[in-house]
Amino acid sequence: MRLRHILIMLAVLLLTLGLAGSAVADTGPGIRIDGKLHQVEPPPQITGSRTMVPIRFVIEDEALNGQVYWDADLKKVAMDVRGQYIEFFIGDNKAEVDGQIKYFDTAPYIYEDRTYIPLRFLAENLGAVVGWKAAEQEVIIDFQHRPEVFAYYYYTRGTELQDNLHLFTDIAFRWFQTNPKGELSYEYQDDYEKILQMVRQKGIRTHASVVLMGKDPLHRLLSSQQSRALLIGNLLDEVQKNNYDGINIDFELMDYRDAGLFTSFLQELKTAMGEDKMLSVAVYARTGKESWPTPYQYKKIGRIVDRVVVMAYDYSYTTSKPGPVAPLWWVKDATDYMIDSMPREKILLGLPTYGYNWSPGSNAVTVTAKKLAEIESRYEVQKCFDQDSMSPYYLYYDENGGRHEIWMENEQSLNEKWTVALENRLAGISFWRIGNGFDDLYRVLNKNLSQ
Repeated sequence: MRLRHILIMLAVLLLTLGLAGSAVADTGPGIRIDGKLHQVEPPPQITGSRTMVPIRFVIEDEALNGQVYWDADLKKVAMDVRGQYIEFFIGDNKAEVDGQIKYFDTAPYIYEDRTYIPLRFLAENLGAVVGWKAAEQEVIIDFQHRPEVFAYYYYTRGTELQDNLHLFTDIAFRWFQTNPKGELSYEYQDDYEKILQMVRQKGIRTHASVVLMGKDPLHRLLSSQQSRALLIGNLLDEVQKNNYDGINIDFELMDYRDAGLFTSFLQELKTAMGEDKMLSVAVYARTGKESWPTPYQYKKIGRIVDRVVVMAYDYSYTTSKPGPVAPLWWVKDATDYMIDSMPREKILLGLPTYGYNWSPGSNAVTVTAKKLAEIESRYEVQKCFDQDSMSPYYLYYDENGGRHEIWMENEQSLNEKWTVALENRLAGISFWRIGNGFDDLYRVLNKNLSQ
């Protein structure tokens, strides 16, 4: 057995790693594993933006229950935990995980006779998904659940799709549109056969996504049994012809009085699709405190469909005063409301990949990462961050002296929202869209889904 080749004595381990007779500090980030807060003594430290935990955590914590071995002469640590064998040297960024070379971004070190290692490195190499709650100063570790990433594809150019295929579990191809008669057509047409083949080779589920917006056209469609039946038949024909794994419905700006008709349509569609195909639907986020009536019967929808994409953005939008697109407190409230309304394992938390640029006397205009970069190249832009909403914003004056205020997301704010989905064990996250070129989101996903 390979562990026998490490010359170790348990007594040396206990002495060197300081597993006995130590005072417990009062501070340090919390660690929540599979929803339960775990105590670590001595407490974790934050070094170089990384949470470092003492090796004794690997031995003593019930979720890990590992074995650790120490070679004092070589300053070498070996651990066998949750079926993984890890070796490394103190002060060295290189480690071996089941024979494969991996690298710490913060090297292990000894502090007051205790060895500390990066918690994220440990957890991710044991197969967990990791999140960070900045406000609560907690690390979220989940061994039991890997969130889905349900991405919308729409007018995508370049290599953004190919470069990030490893991050997606599902892609909704928003190629399709319908009309009040239930006719189905391409809003625009890609080389869809080539794209679908490329995506499926990576094991990603594909969804035919159809859009219709506006009170009048939606009412005319939903109030006509004949039109609903025609649309359902057309969608099923498309699914069969191109072997989609599911159908995604994106009906927006619907009259609240048509809520029951919309629910009936979803029930008819799901019945026709059967259990082997996935039905998903996009809905507006709601906290239950709003005064406006909703066109969505959330509880009934949650019983019918397989996934619900909660569009948790546009809290502040073009006609409102400047403010965060998706303040964290509002996203949390909306998540709580949705969990009360439907099974959490059906909920996909929608993340924004755009923002708005407000200027006096006019409605805000949409801003993408590319547009923001162009603005930063032309003007002197002040970068700010609002702690209350956990949202970045940007201030600048144009050549006419007009003051501009841009609110959008960045890696920090998106990571907080990712952690909301992880902590609440939602089905996963969704975003609009592949093609916006929002690298901050891909950095979040790469960091949290590196395994």
